[in-house]
Amino acid sequence: MSALILGLPVGLLFGFSLQRGRFCMYTAFRDLMFVRDATLFRAYVLALLIQTAIIHLLAAGGLLEIGTLGFPWLAALLGGLIFGVGISLAGGCSSGTWYRVGEGMMGSWLAALGYGISVAAVFWGPLRPWVALLSAYEAPQGWRSLPGLTGLPPGIFLALFVAAGSLWLWRSPRPRVFTGWSWPRTGFTLGLIAALAWVASAATGRKYGLSITGPTGAWMRYITAGDAPNGDWGMWMLLGVPLGAFISAGWSGEFKWRAPDPRRMAMQLLGGLLMGVGAAAAGGCNIGHGLTGLGALSTASLLVVLSIMAGIWAGTRVFFMRR
Repeated sequence: MSALILGLPVGLLFGFSLQRGRFCMYTAFRDLMFVRDATLFRAYVLALLIQTAIIHLLAAGGLLEIGTLGFPWLAALLGGLIFGVGISLAGGCSSGTWYRVGEGMMGSWLAALGYGISVAAVFWGPLRPWVALLSAYEAPQGWRSLPGLTGLPPGIFLALFVAAGSLWLWRSPRPRVFTGWSWPRTGFTLGLIAALAWVASAATGRKYGLSITGPTGAWMRYITAGDAPNGDWGMWMLLGVPLGAFISAGWSGEFKWRAPDPRRMAMQLLGGLLMGVGAAAAGGCNIGHGLTGLGALSTASLLVVLSIMAGIWAGTRVFFMRR
């Protein structure tokens, strides 16, 4: 019951804010690389900085424990690349796909279905041995955190991390006019929600913040086998994302059942399948690594984010810019 009470409201807030801010990290990375528009990327950086500052202040005060992720570098590299190509085909990242489910976009429903199927196939099915092989290539333990990799004291690295991000936000060009919430409002709100997720999930014994991949696979296993292997907070949080987006879209008059042509829907299903394989192999997606893990100063998360960006670049070039 505590998982429901603490997880569902966070998911509702997350989904509502994603929809109001039109926030999708695939769009943020793609626009930054191909049209030099940093509007959504600025929102992402602001959310990351706010979450990072809050959770490390809480940890310094003994109020929160931030776990350390492993660094299976080969799985992070290849998984991130596959995920990046997948979200190019799906037309949205993991969180973007789930909030668009709540807007009535049928292509995103198919992408989410493919995502869940392939995550389950990697975690508990026929692809598990392949990922286990990739995960065997583990970097030295001292490289797991960015302060450890750089040799800087954690407090110094954290201060430099936040200062560099803040300086970039201050100096970057003024963004274009945007529909929905402004990028500062979106980034600020998502950063607070991401920090809240750490606190809410910690109250249930979970030492992590927002994540999409694990809960997606857990829901798929629960629906097909009646088993909830990862139980709980993350599953209820994920359920709240499309529900929160539905509330937001309905409130703003933006909800509408929409279906693209069959070819595009097939591409989105394929994209979802690739997303799940990549995210499960990498141990997380653009949220689990790009927001939560990077906020915890995980080296693996930084590698996954860079690999996702490379996959987006390759996927967009191959599938959409050669026509």
